[in-house]
Amino acid sequence: MPLLKKLLKDTDTQHSVICAQAAEGRRYYFNDDDIIKTGAAAIDEVNNYLQKLGKNPLKSADNRIPTNWHRIFTDQKIGYLFTYPPMFDTNSATKDDQLLDDISKALGDDYERVIKQLGTDATNCGQAWLAYWVQDNQFDYYFVDPERIRVVYDTSTVKPKIQYIIDVYNIIDNEKTTTHYNLWSDTECVMFTQEENKDIIQTEVVSHTYGEVPFICFKNNAASVNDLKMYKKLIDATDKLFSGFANDIDDLQEIIWVIKNYAGETSEIDYTEDGEEVTRDISPLQRLKAEKLITVDADGGVDTLHGDIPYEARSKFLEMLIDQLYVSAMAVNPNPDKTGNASGVYIEFLYSLLELKAGLMETEFRPALNKFVRAILKYLGRPQDVNLEQIWTRNKPKNDLEIVQMIAQTSNTVLSDETKTKVHPLSDDWSTERERIAKEQEIASQNMFDDFSNPGGTE
Repeated sequence: MPLLKKLLKDTDTQHSVICAQAAEGRRYYFNDDDIIKTGAAAIDEVNNYLQKLGKNPLKSADNRIPTNWHRIFTDQKIGYLFTYPPMFDTNSATKDDQLLDDISKALGDDYERVIKQLGTDATNCGQAWLAYWVQDNQFDYYFVDPERIRVVYDTSTVKPKIQYIIDVYNIIDNEKTTTHYNLWSDTECVMFTQEENKDIIQTEVVSHTYGEVPFICFKNNAASVNDLKMYKKLIDATDKLFSGFANDIDDLQEIIWVIKNYAGETSEIDYTEDGEEVTRDISPLQRLKAEKLITVDADGGVDTLHGDIPYEARSKFLEMLIDQLYVSAMAVNPNPDKTGNASGVYIEFLYSLLELKAGLMETEFRPALNKFVRAILKYLGRPQDVNLEQIWTRNKPKNDLEIVQMIAQTSNTVLSDETKTKVHPLSDDWSTERERIAKEQEIASQNMFDDFSNPGGTE
Protein backbone atom coordinates (compact mmCIF):
# COMPACT_ATOMS: atom_id res chain seq x y z
CA MET A 1 0.00 0.00 0.00
CA PRO A 2 2.64 2.63 0.90
CA LEU A 3 4.60 1.69 -2.25
CA LEU A 4 1.56 2.14 -4.47
CA LYS A 5 0.72 5.55 -3.00
CA LYS A 6 4.33 6.68 -3.37
CA LEU A 7 4.50 5.54 -6.99
CA LEU A 8 1.17 7.20 -7.80
CA LYS A 9 2.44 10.46 -6.34
CA ASP A 10 5.81 10.21 -8.10
CA THR A 11 4.20 9.62 -11.50
CA ASP A 12 1.44 12.24 -11.25
CA THR A 13 3.22 14.98 -13.19
CA GLN A 14 4.50 12.70 -15.94
CA HIS A 15 1.13 10.98 -16.27
CA SER A 16 -0.74 14.30 -16.49
CA VAL A 17 1.45 15.40 -19.41
CA ILE A 18 0.89 12.10 -21.23
CA CYS A 19 -2.88 12.22 -20.66
CA ALA A 20 -3.14 15.83 -21.86
CA GLN A 21 -1.20 14.99 -25.03
CA ALA A 22 -3.27 11.85 -25.61
CA ALA A 23 -6.59 13.60 -25.06
CA GLU A 24 -5.71 16.38 -27.51
CA GLY A 25 -4.44 13.97 -30.16
CA ARG A 26 -7.54 11.83 -29.91
CA ARG A 27 -9.86 14.85 -30.01
CA TYR A 28 -8.37 15.99 -33.29
CA TYR A 29 -8.33 12.41 -34.63
CA PHE A 30 -12.10 12.22 -34.08
CA ASN A 31 -12.62 15.65 -35.68
CA ASP A 32 -13.25 17.50 -32.41
CA ASP A 33 -10.89 20.41 -33.13
CA ASP A 34 -10.55 23.53 -30.99
CA ILE A 35 -12.76 25.39 -33.48
CA ILE A 36 -15.74 23.50 -32.01
CA LYS A 37 -15.14 25.23 -28.66
CA THR A 38 -13.87 28.64 -29.72
CA GLY A 39 -15.51 29.40 -33.06
CA ALA A 40 -13.99 31.48 -35.82
CA ALA A 41 -14.36 34.68 -33.79
CA ALA A 42 -15.60 35.79 -30.36
CA ILE A 43 -19.22 35.69 -31.54
CA ASP A 44 -20.65 34.30 -28.29
CA GLU A 45 -19.00 37.05 -26.27
CA VAL A 46 -20.30 39.79 -28.59
CA ASN A 47 -23.89 38.52 -28.49
CA ASN A 48 -23.82 38.08 -24.71
CA TYR A 49 -22.52 41.64 -24.33
CA LEU A 50 -25.29 43.06 -26.52
CA GLN A 51 -27.94 41.14 -24.59
CA LYS A 52 -26.63 42.54 -21.30
CA LEU A 53 -27.10 46.04 -22.76
CA GLY A 54 -30.75 45.25 -23.43
CA LYS A 55 -30.24 44.63 -27.11
CA ASN A 56 -31.72 41.57 -28.74
CA PRO A 57 -29.87 41.15 -32.01
CA LEU A 58 -30.41 38.28 -34.34
CA LYS A 59 -27.67 35.77 -33.71
CA SER A 60 -24.68 36.24 -36.01
CA ALA A 61 -23.60 33.27 -38.10
CA ASP A 62 -21.41 30.95 -36.06
CA ASN A 63 -20.22 28.10 -38.25
CA ARG A 64 -17.60 25.93 -36.56
CA ILE A 65 -16.13 23.64 -39.19
CA PRO A 66 -13.32 21.21 -38.30
CA THR A 67 -11.35 20.07 -41.33
CA ASN A 68 -10.19 16.68 -40.00
CA TRP A 69 -6.60 17.03 -41.24
CA HIS A 70 -5.11 15.11 -38.32
CA ARG A 71 -7.21 12.03 -39.14
CA ILE A 72 -6.06 12.19 -42.77
CA PHE A 73 -2.37 12.43 -41.85
CA THR A 74 -2.60 9.73 -39.17
CA ASP A 75 -4.45 7.20 -41.31
CA GLN A 76 -2.08 7.88 -44.22
CA LYS A 77 0.92 7.11 -42.02
CA ILE A 78 -0.64 4.00 -40.43
CA GLY A 79 -1.81 2.69 -43.80
CA TYR A 80 1.65 3.29 -45.24
CA LEU A 81 3.37 1.39 -42.43
CA PHE A 82 0.91 -1.31 -41.38
CA THR A 83 -1.36 -2.22 -44.30
CA TYR A 84 1.17 -5.03 -44.65
CA PRO A 85 2.10 -5.68 -41.00
CA PRO A 86 5.72 -6.43 -40.08
CA MET A 87 6.51 -10.12 -40.53
CA PHE A 88 9.25 -12.33 -39.12
CA ASP A 89 11.70 -14.61 -40.87
CA THR A 90 14.84 -16.57 -40.08
CA ASN A 91 17.93 -16.14 -42.21
CA SER A 92 18.66 -18.65 -44.94
CA ALA A 93 21.47 -20.37 -43.03
CA THR A 94 19.24 -21.24 -40.06
CA LYS A 95 15.93 -21.69 -41.84
CA ASP A 96 13.33 -22.98 -39.36
CA ASP A 97 9.88 -23.15 -40.94
CA GLN A 98 8.40 -24.88 -37.90
CA LEU A 99 9.48 -22.01 -35.64
CA LEU A 100 7.95 -19.44 -37.98
CA ASP A 101 4.74 -21.45 -38.08
CA ASP A 102 4.63 -21.58 -34.26
CA ILE A 103 5.20 -17.82 -34.01
CA SER A 104 2.45 -17.21 -36.56
CA LYS A 105 0.02 -19.34 -34.53
CA ALA A 106 0.94 -17.46 -31.34
CA LEU A 107 0.31 -14.14 -33.09
CA GLY A 108 -3.13 -15.40 -34.09
CA ASP A 109 -5.82 -13.50 -35.94
CA ASP A 110 -5.55 -10.22 -34.01
CA TYR A 111 -2.00 -9.29 -35.00
CA GLU A 112 -2.86 -7.03 -37.95
CA ARG A 113 -5.53 -5.14 -36.01
CA VAL A 114 -3.41 -4.81 -32.87
CA ILE A 115 -0.31 -3.51 -34.67
CA LYS A 116 -2.42 -0.89 -36.48
CA GLN A 117 -3.97 0.24 -33.20
CA LEU A 118 -0.53 0.46 -31.61
CA GLY A 119 0.54 2.69 -34.48
CA THR A 120 -2.56 4.88 -34.13
CA ASP A 121 -2.16 5.18 -30.34
CA ALA A 122 1.52 6.05 -30.69
CA THR A 123 0.74 8.71 -33.31
CA ASN A 124 -2.04 10.30 -31.23
CA CYS A 125 -0.64 9.83 -27.73
CA GLY A 126 3.12 9.74 -28.26
CA GLN A 127 3.36 6.14 -27.11
CA ALA A 128 1.34 2.93 -27.16
CA TRP A 129 1.31 -0.07 -24.83
CA LEU A 130 0.98 -3.80 -25.46
CA ALA A 131 0.22 -6.29 -22.69
CA TYR A 132 0.80 -10.03 -23.04
CA TRP A 133 -0.08 -12.99 -20.83
CA VAL A 134 -0.43 -16.77 -20.75
CA GLN A 135 -3.80 -18.15 -19.68
CA ASP A 136 -4.84 -21.81 -19.82
CA ASN A 137 -1.49 -22.48 -21.49
CA GLN A 138 -2.40 -20.14 -24.36
CA PHE A 139 -0.35 -17.07 -25.26
CA ASP A 140 -2.41 -13.92 -25.72
CA TYR A 141 -1.88 -10.18 -26.03
CA TYR A 142 -3.73 -6.92 -26.64
CA PHE A 143 -3.20 -3.18 -26.79
CA VAL A 144 -3.82 -1.08 -23.67
CA ASP A 145 -5.09 2.48 -23.50
CA PRO A 146 -1.96 4.65 -22.92
CA GLU A 147 -3.91 6.83 -20.47
CA ARG A 148 -4.23 3.82 -18.15
CA ILE A 149 -0.51 3.22 -17.83
CA ARG A 150 1.87 4.75 -15.29
CA VAL A 151 5.45 3.60 -15.77
CA VAL A 152 8.34 3.64 -13.29
CA TYR A 153 11.84 3.10 -14.67
CA ASP A 154 14.81 1.64 -12.83
CA THR A 155 17.07 4.62 -12.12
CA SER A 156 20.09 2.47 -11.26
CA THR A 157 20.87 1.87 -14.95
CA VAL A 158 21.63 4.26 -17.79
CA LYS A 159 19.60 2.21 -20.25
CA PRO A 160 15.86 2.62 -19.51
CA LYS A 161 14.40 -0.50 -17.91
CA ILE A 162 10.84 -0.80 -16.66
CA GLN A 163 10.74 -1.50 -12.92
CA TYR A 164 7.01 -1.11 -12.26
CA ILE A 165 3.85 -0.62 -14.27
CA ILE A 166 0.66 0.66 -12.65
CA ASP A 167 -2.39 -0.18 -14.74
CA VAL A 168 -5.24 2.08 -13.57
CA TYR A 169 -8.80 1.70 -14.84
CA ASN A 170 -12.39 2.26 -13.68
CA ILE A 171 -15.30 -0.17 -13.61
CA ILE A 172 -18.84 1.20 -13.28
CA ASP A 173 -21.41 -1.13 -11.70
CA ASN A 174 -24.88 0.01 -10.64
CA GLU A 175 -23.81 3.64 -11.13
CA LYS A 176 -20.93 3.15 -8.68
CA THR A 177 -17.37 3.65 -9.90
CA THR A 178 -14.58 1.43 -8.58
CA THR A 179 -10.98 2.28 -9.46
CA HIS A 180 -8.63 -0.67 -9.94
CA TYR A 181 -4.86 -0.40 -9.51
CA ASN A 182 -2.74 -3.30 -10.79
CA LEU A 183 0.89 -2.90 -9.69
CA TRP A 184 3.12 -5.05 -11.92
CA SER A 185 6.74 -6.00 -11.23
CA ASP A 186 8.95 -8.62 -12.86
CA THR A 187 7.68 -11.28 -10.43
CA GLU A 188 4.10 -10.47 -9.43
CA CYS A 189 0.99 -8.37 -9.83
CA VAL A 190 -0.47 -6.76 -6.70
CA MET A 191 -4.10 -5.72 -7.15
CA PHE A 192 -5.84 -2.87 -5.34
CA THR A 193 -9.31 -1.35 -5.54
CA GLN A 194 -10.80 1.93 -4.39
CA GLU A 195 -14.51 2.63 -4.19
CA GLU A 196 -15.88 6.16 -4.29
CA ASN A 197 -14.91 8.22 -1.23
CA LYS A 198 -13.10 5.26 0.33
CA ASP A 199 -9.48 4.25 0.90
CA ILE A 200 -7.43 2.01 -1.37
CA ILE A 201 -7.45 -1.63 -0.28
CA GLN A 202 -5.31 -4.55 -1.43
CA THR A 203 -7.35 -7.41 -2.86
CA GLU A 204 -5.01 -9.99 -4.39
CA VAL A 205 -1.41 -10.89 -5.20
CA VAL A 206 -0.70 -12.99 -8.31
CA SER A 207 2.79 -14.32 -9.08
CA HIS A 208 4.03 -14.77 -12.63
CA THR A 209 7.04 -16.28 -14.39
CA TYR A 210 7.43 -13.89 -17.33
CA GLY A 211 10.77 -12.69 -15.97
CA GLU A 212 9.87 -9.06 -16.73
CA VAL A 213 6.95 -6.67 -16.53
CA PRO A 214 4.60 -8.02 -19.24
CA PHE A 215 3.99 -4.62 -20.83
CA ILE A 216 5.84 -3.30 -23.89
CA CYS A 217 6.07 0.36 -24.87
CA PHE A 218 5.82 1.32 -28.56
CA LYS A 219 7.01 4.91 -29.01
CA ASN A 220 6.01 7.26 -31.80
CA ASN A 221 9.52 8.69 -31.83
CA ALA A 222 12.48 8.97 -29.48
CA ALA A 223 10.85 11.83 -27.54
CA SER A 224 7.43 10.10 -27.27
CA VAL A 225 5.76 13.18 -28.77
CA ASN A 226 2.59 12.83 -30.83
CA ASP A 227 2.37 13.97 -34.45
CA LEU A 228 -0.29 16.63 -33.81
CA LYS A 229 2.22 18.90 -32.09
CA MET A 230 4.00 19.44 -35.42
CA TYR A 231 1.02 21.03 -37.20
CA LYS A 232 -1.80 21.79 -34.73
CA LYS A 233 -1.67 25.57 -35.19
CA LEU A 234 -1.86 25.17 -38.97
CA ILE A 235 -4.99 23.03 -38.58
CA ASP A 236 -6.51 25.65 -36.27
CA ALA A 237 -5.78 28.38 -38.83
CA THR A 238 -7.40 26.31 -41.60
CA ASP A 239 -10.47 25.63 -39.44
CA LYS A 240 -10.86 29.36 -38.71
CA LEU A 241 -10.49 30.24 -42.38
CA PHE A 242 -13.20 27.78 -43.45
CA SER A 243 -15.52 28.75 -40.60
CA GLY A 244 -15.02 32.48 -41.12
CA PHE A 245 -15.71 32.12 -44.84
CA ALA A 246 -18.94 30.24 -44.10
CA ASN A 247 -19.93 32.94 -41.57
CA ASP A 248 -19.41 35.69 -44.14
CA ILE A 249 -21.57 33.87 -46.68
CA ASP A 250 -24.36 33.44 -44.11
CA ASP A 251 -24.18 37.01 -42.79
CA LEU A 252 -23.65 38.91 -46.02
CA GLN A 253 -26.74 39.84 -48.02
CA GLU A 254 -26.38 39.50 -51.76
CA ILE A 255 -28.20 42.82 -52.37
CA ILE A 256 -29.12 45.48 -49.80
CA TRP A 257 -31.75 48.04 -50.82
CA VAL A 258 -31.16 51.66 -49.81
CA ILE A 259 -34.57 53.45 -49.64
CA LYS A 260 -34.32 57.21 -49.24
CA ASN A 261 -36.86 59.25 -47.22
CA TYR A 262 -38.60 56.12 -45.88
CA ALA A 263 -38.09 55.44 -42.20
CA GLY A 264 -39.81 52.06 -42.15
CA GLU A 265 -40.74 50.25 -38.94
CA THR A 266 -38.62 51.15 -35.95
CA SER A 267 -40.44 49.09 -33.32
CA GLU A 268 -42.34 45.86 -32.89
CA ILE A 269 -44.92 44.44 -30.50
CA ASP A 270 -43.81 41.67 -28.17
CA TYR A 271 -45.63 39.92 -25.34
CA THR A 272 -44.60 39.13 -21.78
CA GLU A 273 -45.28 35.82 -20.02
CA ASP A 274 -48.49 37.38 -18.66
CA GLY A 275 -49.71 38.26 -22.14
CA GLU A 276 -49.14 42.00 -21.85
CA GLU A 277 -48.06 43.91 -24.92
CA VAL A 278 -44.58 45.40 -24.85
CA THR A 279 -43.09 47.68 -27.47
CA ARG A 280 -39.51 46.87 -28.39
CA ASP A 281 -37.20 48.84 -30.63
CA ILE A 282 -36.04 47.11 -33.80
CA SER A 283 -32.28 47.25 -34.13
CA PRO A 284 -30.71 48.11 -37.50
CA LEU A 285 -29.15 44.65 -37.59
CA GLN A 286 -32.58 43.01 -37.29
CA ARG A 287 -34.02 45.14 -40.08
CA LEU A 288 -31.04 44.53 -42.32
CA LYS A 289 -31.27 40.76 -41.92
CA ALA A 290 -35.04 40.47 -42.00
CA GLU A 291 -35.95 43.07 -44.64
CA LYS A 292 -32.68 43.38 -46.58
CA LEU A 293 -32.98 47.18 -46.59
CA ILE A 294 -31.63 50.28 -44.88
CA THR A 295 -33.11 53.79 -44.86
CA VAL A 296 -31.43 57.17 -45.16
CA ASP A 297 -32.71 60.75 -44.98
CA ALA A 298 -32.35 62.37 -48.38
CA ASP A 299 -34.34 62.91 -51.52
CA GLY A 300 -36.50 59.96 -52.51
CA GLY A 301 -35.09 57.12 -54.54
CA VAL A 302 -33.88 53.52 -54.41
CA ASP A 303 -30.28 52.33 -54.69
CA THR A 304 -28.57 48.98 -54.14
CA LEU A 305 -25.41 47.96 -52.30
CA HIS A 306 -23.43 44.84 -53.12
CA GLY A 307 -21.14 43.14 -50.61
CA ASP A 308 -18.00 41.42 -51.84
CA ILE A 309 -16.19 38.55 -50.15
CA PRO A 310 -12.39 38.58 -50.63
CA TYR A 311 -12.45 35.17 -52.27
CA GLU A 312 -9.13 35.38 -54.10
CA ALA A 313 -7.16 36.42 -51.01
CA ARG A 314 -8.70 33.69 -48.91
CA SER A 315 -8.19 31.07 -51.59
CA LYS A 316 -4.53 32.00 -51.85
CA PHE A 317 -4.12 31.88 -48.08
CA LEU A 318 -5.88 28.50 -47.96
CA GLU A 319 -3.56 27.18 -50.66
CA MET A 320 -0.55 28.35 -48.65
CA LEU A 321 -1.90 26.70 -45.49
CA ILE A 322 -2.53 23.37 -47.20
CA ASP A 323 0.92 23.33 -48.81
CA GLN A 324 2.54 24.02 -45.45
CA LEU A 325 0.33 21.45 -43.72
CA TYR A 326 1.68 18.64 -45.90
CA VAL A 327 5.25 19.77 -45.24
CA SER A 328 4.84 20.18 -41.47
CA ALA A 329 2.93 16.90 -41.18
CA MET A 330 5.55 15.15 -43.35
CA ALA A 331 2.73 13.70 -45.43
CA VAL A 332 1.98 12.95 -49.08
CA ASN A 333 -0.24 15.36 -50.99
CA PRO A 334 -2.65 13.15 -53.01
CA ASN A 335 -3.22 16.00 -55.48
CA PRO A 336 0.22 17.17 -56.64
CA ASP A 337 0.41 19.64 -59.49
CA LYS A 338 1.40 16.96 -61.96
CA THR A 339 2.08 13.25 -61.92
CA GLY A 340 2.00 11.87 -65.45
CA ASN A 341 3.66 8.49 -65.85
CA ALA A 342 5.20 8.42 -62.38
CA SER A 343 8.62 6.83 -62.41
CA GLY A 344 10.07 5.06 -59.42
CA VAL A 345 12.32 8.04 -58.72
CA TYR A 346 9.36 10.44 -58.73
CA ILE A 347 7.34 8.20 -56.41
CA GLU A 348 10.26 8.01 -53.99
CA PHE A 349 10.53 11.81 -54.06
CA LEU A 350 6.78 12.21 -53.49
CA TYR A 351 6.89 9.90 -50.46
CA SER A 352 10.22 11.15 -49.07
CA LEU A 353 8.81 13.11 -46.10
CA LEU A 354 6.31 10.38 -45.19
CA GLU A 355 9.10 7.81 -45.41
CA LEU A 356 11.24 9.91 -43.06
CA LYS A 357 8.42 10.15 -40.51
CA ALA A 358 7.57 6.45 -40.88
CA GLY A 359 11.23 5.55 -40.45
CA LEU A 360 11.34 7.33 -37.08
CA MET A 361 8.40 5.23 -35.87
CA GLU A 362 9.87 2.03 -37.31
CA THR A 363 13.12 2.69 -35.42
CA GLU A 364 11.17 2.69 -32.13
CA PHE A 365 8.84 -0.18 -33.06
CA ARG A 366 11.60 -2.62 -34.09
CA PRO A 367 13.11 -3.18 -30.60
CA ALA A 368 9.61 -3.33 -29.11
CA LEU A 369 8.59 -6.05 -31.59
CA ASN A 370 11.83 -7.93 -30.87
CA LYS A 371 10.95 -7.89 -27.19
CA PHE A 372 7.45 -9.12 -28.01
CA VAL A 373 8.79 -12.00 -30.12
CA ARG A 374 11.20 -13.00 -27.34
CA ALA A 375 8.19 -13.30 -25.03
CA ILE A 376 6.57 -15.62 -27.60
CA LEU A 377 9.78 -17.67 -27.89
CA LYS A 378 9.89 -18.07 -24.11
CA TYR A 379 6.28 -19.27 -24.15
CA LEU A 380 7.16 -21.75 -26.91
CA GLY A 381 10.16 -23.00 -24.94
CA ARG A 382 12.54 -22.01 -27.73
CA PRO A 383 15.89 -20.21 -27.31
CA GLN A 384 15.34 -16.45 -27.12
CA ASP A 385 18.58 -15.66 -28.94
CA VAL A 386 17.25 -16.95 -32.28
CA ASN A 387 18.26 -14.59 -35.07
CA LEU A 388 14.92 -13.37 -36.43
CA GLU A 389 14.61 -10.81 -39.19
CA GLN A 390 11.77 -8.28 -39.31
CA ILE A 391 10.31 -7.63 -42.76
CA TRP A 392 8.59 -4.26 -43.15
CA THR A 393 6.67 -3.57 -46.36
CA ARG A 394 5.50 -0.08 -47.28
CA ASN A 395 2.12 0.44 -48.89
CA LYS A 396 2.85 2.84 -51.73
CA PRO A 397 2.51 2.89 -55.52
CA LYS A 398 5.28 1.20 -57.46
CA ASN A 399 6.40 1.27 -61.03
CA ASP A 400 6.14 -2.49 -61.54
CA LEU A 401 7.76 -2.42 -64.98
CA GLU A 402 10.91 -0.78 -63.61
CA ILE A 403 11.11 -3.32 -60.77
CA VAL A 404 10.67 -6.33 -63.07
CA GLN A 405 13.31 -5.02 -65.45
CA MET A 406 15.72 -4.43 -62.58
CA ILE A 407 15.18 -7.98 -61.26
CA ALA A 408 15.71 -9.49 -64.73
CA GLN A 409 18.94 -7.56 -65.20
CA THR A 410 20.38 -8.45 -61.79
CA SER A 411 22.82 -11.35 -61.74
CA ASN A 412 22.29 -14.32 -59.41
CA THR A 413 25.70 -13.55 -57.93
CA VAL A 414 24.24 -10.28 -56.59
CA LEU A 415 20.71 -11.32 -55.55
CA SER A 416 19.47 -14.79 -54.70
CA ASP A 417 16.37 -16.23 -56.32
CA GLU A 418 14.63 -16.05 -52.93
CA THR A 419 15.27 -12.31 -52.63
CA LYS A 420 14.08 -11.75 -56.19
CA THR A 421 10.86 -13.59 -55.38
CA LYS A 422 10.39 -11.48 -52.24
CA VAL A 423 10.59 -8.17 -54.10
CA HIS A 424 8.77 -9.22 -57.28
CA PRO A 425 5.55 -7.15 -57.63
CA LEU A 426 3.49 -10.20 -58.71
CA SER A 427 4.47 -12.20 -55.63
CA ASP A 428 1.91 -11.74 -52.83
CA ASP A 429 3.21 -14.59 -50.65
CA TRP A 430 6.87 -15.11 -51.46
CA SER A 431 7.36 -18.20 -49.24
CA THR A 432 4.43 -20.02 -50.87
CA GLU A 433 5.76 -18.96 -54.26
CA ARG A 434 9.19 -20.42 -53.46
CA GLU A 435 7.54 -23.72 -52.49
CA ARG A 436 5.69 -23.80 -55.82
CA ILE A 437 8.90 -23.03 -57.73
CA ALA A 438 10.78 -25.80 -55.88
CA LYS A 439 7.99 -28.27 -56.63
CA GLU A 440 7.90 -27.31 -60.31
CA GLN A 441 11.69 -27.63 -60.55
CA GLU A 442 11.51 -31.05 -58.91
CA ILE A 443 8.89 -32.20 -61.43
CA ALA A 444 10.91 -30.77 -64.32
CA SER A 445 14.07 -32.53 -63.10
CA GLN A 446 12.19 -35.81 -62.77
CA ASN A 447 10.79 -35.48 -66.29
CA MET A 448 14.25 -34.73 -67.63
CA PHE A 449 15.64 -37.78 -65.83
CA ASP A 450 12.86 -39.96 -67.25
CA ASP A 451 13.54 -38.69 -70.77
CA PHE A 452 17.25 -39.37 -70.37
CA SER A 453 16.66 -42.88 -69.02
CA ASN A 454 14.25 -43.70 -71.84
CA PRO A 455 15.37 -41.70 -74.90
CA GLY A 456 13.30 -43.71 -77.38
CA GLY A 457 10.11 -43.45 -75.41
CA THR A 458 9.77 -47.30 -75.27
CA GLU A 459 9.52 -49.64 -72.33
